[in-house]
Amino acid sequence: MLLPTKVLFELNVYRKSEKSYLKEYQGSSYFQNGFSIQYFGGEWEYNEIIGFLKFYISGNTQIRVEYKETNKKSKFKTRNKQFILNTDSFCTRQTSGNLTSQEIGNLIKDCIDDCGKRLKNRYIDTKFIDTTINSTDWKSIIF
Repeated sequence: MLLPTKVLFELNVYRKSEKSYLKEYQGSSYFQNGFSIQYFGGEWEYNEIIGFLKFYISGNTQIRVEYKETNKKSKFKTRNKQFILNTDSFCTRQTSGNLTSQEIGNLIKDCIDDCGKRLKNRYIDTKFIDTTINSTDWKSIIF
């Protein structure tokens, strides 16, 4: 029997941060003549994605993180990326109905930090969750 799951959110994993990407390519003809838009569909936000972290609740007792990444050994820009499941337990934390929303938010932050340590030299885009994690009623979402 499968445990019930509920997806909380997803975070994009990039090959490098937007700042280092722009530093690398700024002033090159790659940007100036529209090559990146014409052949790759845009610049950093979509082309540098190499994976996704999906945060979800498994059976009301665990916060789990599923990691999908591109199926290539060499991570480079391409329009035709295919993402495959690396693992559905990239990070796991136990939770319970006794925890407050703030404590659950802290567990989620711990998961994000652990994922960052495991994904060395990669950039996890946390802009959205950083602005919403403390104001979200995690307890009512999960339980």
